[in-house]
Amino acid sequence: MPRRGDTRSRVWIPITSIAVALLTALSGCSALNGSSNNPSGGGSGTAGPIEKPKLKVGLLPVVDVAPLYQAVEKGYFKEQGLDVEPIVVASGPKAVESVISGEIDIAFTSYPGAFVAQSKGVANLKIVADAYAARPGHLALVATPNSTIKKPEDVAAKKIAVTSKGSISDLGVMSVLSAQNIPVDKIQWIPMTFPDMGPAMKAGNIDGAVVAEPWFTRTAKEFGAMSIVDVSSGPTADISMSGWAAMDKVTSANPNSFAAFQRGLAKGVADVKRDRTVLEPILITHVKIDQQTAPLVTIADYPERADAIRLQRVADLMLEFKVISERLDVSKMLLEPSTN
Repeated sequence: MPRRGDTRSRVWIPITSIAVALLTALSGCSALNGSSNNPSGGGSGTAGPIEKPKLKVGLLPVVDVAPLYQAVEKGYFKEQGLDVEPIVVASGPKAVESVISGEIDIAFTSYPGAFVAQSKGVANLKIVADAYAARPGHLALVATPNSTIKKPEDVAAKKIAVTSKGSISDLGVMSVLSAQNIPVDKIQWIPMTFPDMGPAMKAGNIDGAVVAEPWFTRTAKEFGAMSIVDVSSGPTADISMSGWAAMDKVTSANPNSFAAFQRGLAKGVADVKRDRTVLEPILITHVKIDQQTAPLVTIADYPERADAIRLQRVADLMLEFKVISERLDVSKMLLEPSTN
């Protein structure tokens, strides 16, 4: 099977449903830079003493988080005077609950969940850093050979599995299909975990599924699944997917700590973008992708800077399909990077 990725990587954190999203806040997004300036106390590159030298970060074992593991393993956070502890959590909602309760300091989250929470006033969040942006081939609506779905027009009124409703998975598919004048109002969205989707398609319990890497590669290898709709195309091309987030009150109380986190993470981003041979061992060790599949996984993009315009597209898409009731200005959620 040919290699489909280059220097970017896609894995996926199942995107939370609207209901779950009310707890699944914390979407991280902020400009990352690698500037440095020796402070009086704290690590190199900080603008002042580190207020909170240890940061607990809740995350999922997905490719989105590879730069953080790289920064931890290479000591980039230590250089900034930080001890960053990755804590694998059971789900995005659990990460958000833990941030709200103060159990952890930063949470990895998909953007729809965070934006719903912000829109509903469940939590006041800051996007600390961007994590992952869409590229062709990493998130797609697929179908197995036994399905009646052969082309995008066939998707109307079918049973399609998604990790959750109100996520990039279903919103992205509806956006792409609507742009082709294909009706989407009667699609039956079936919440399901990624591991269950391949067997469910094979058994005929669903007609198709929206899968993200590495499940796109896995369902192709194991069940002969074929791409019907690339979610990163047309109106959703290059859309933002996930990020790192924290409570506003925590970032405000510890500005130097979060600026140091941004700088350390930026170095990890630079490493994985530059060299896929750096990325693949992380995918194998921390994301638990097997050694044979890792080279085949399509890699999306690890943004070097958070872009308010690109993030706004997610919130606007949510408004279009009535996931939120009012326009959300996500630029106000961005934690600006330190200029020192």
